Amino acid sequence: MCPACGQAFLSMQNDMAGMTQCPHCAHTGPRAHFGTQAQVAGVAQMRRQVAQPQTFSPPTQATPPAVVWPEMQPMAVPMVTAMPAAPVARATLQPSQALLPTGEPPPAPEQESSLPPHLRTSPWKPAFFILAFVAICGVSIWLWWDHANTPAFTANSTHQTPAASESGTGIPSVAKSITIKTEPPETAAITADAKTLVTEFFAADTPERRAACVHDAAKHAGEIEELLGEKAVAKPVIRLLARIPGLSQTLPGGQQIPLFKVVTSKCANGALVRLETGPDGKRRIHWPLFFETHQAQLQQLLQKSAPQDAAWFHVGLRPSHGLDLTAESRSKYFTFDVQVAGGSDPHFVACVERESPLGRFMDRESDWGKAYLARLLVRKLDLQSDAPCVVILDCEGAVEGGDVK
Repeated sequence: MCPACGQAFLSMQNDMAGMTQCPHCAHTGPRAHFGTQAQVAGVAQMRRQVAQPQTFSPPTQATPPAVVWPEMQPMAVPMVTAMPAAPVARATLQPSQALLPTGEPPPAPEQESSLPPHLRTSPWKPAFFILAFVAICGVSIWLWWDHANTPAFTANSTHQTPAASESGTGIPSVAKSITIKTEPPETAAITADAKTLVTEFFAADTPERRAACVHDAAKHAGEIEELLGEKAVAKPVIRLLARIPGLSQTLPGGQQIPLFKVVTSKCANGALVRLETGPDGKRRIHWPLFFETHQAQLQQLLQKSAPQDAAWFHVGLRPSHGLDLTAESRSKYFTFDVQVAGGSDPHFVACVERESPLGRFMDRESDWGKAYLARLLVRKLDLQSDAPCVVILDCEGAVEGGDVK
């Protein structure tokens, strides 16, 4: 913007100390005297005005005013006429004044409207989050403190009622036996050994090679050769070997054992396999569990035998609610789901009387959600249920057993 004529023009961005010339009036001066677009944003545009030189005119002879007598002079009302303001010409302004804005100042911006209700934040929201955070931290610290200061149980600790401890005549309460925790087994090493032993067992072509894969093979030589020997009618062919998820515990004892299932051409449901460590420290196949589950001997007992016949079997157990039984039977028996194959079929229910020494033993030694492996003396139980039932008469290794009826 030219400070002399007030006209705007474009120019290159030169140094502020350089010289600039106005293309309208040819005014030349330093670049700092010319206003930029930002400095003259409020300057009102005006037409350029050129000052005309004043001409001298000779004074004319004034006629004497007429004499008016006071009584003939009318009353005059003084009138004040507002003179229009002379237009401001930027040519008459100084260079520092040409850059000042003229006219009324721009109106002030209106106050921003308030936010709608659905966008307003509640003043209690930060306080609520802080309170919730403090509550969560307090509960976490309390749980950690309670867990860290829980007294540990020892293997020799027993529970006694005050009456029994004070007098010898009181009946001692039956304490739930505490199982000594053992180190978890080497699952990876056991899985590798199971794969090697089972593959070699089914591929062996001599009795010696088969016997080398079985624990206490001399005791079970007849059954081994009956299944895979030269006199076998049709030798089973292995189809699948897989590890069953989770770990089972021996009952009693609580030793953790990984189980495997072997599917063959004669056992589509899969036989159960576990490894047993011998005196020489080597692992081998536990033959009774594999042979009984592969030949489905428990199923044959329930189908062909009489109700009074009983036999020993290696089975897997898991405590259950006994929903397959009637409500009257559930109040009389403790129930277990029996596993005799690698899958969920076939499904059997094992029952033990609650008010019996063996029932109390089984209740003390078993926990919900855990799987057990035991050798049981069972017989067929004629009971109204949705699944075949057996009654447990005894458990190998139990401190308190039952009598065979």
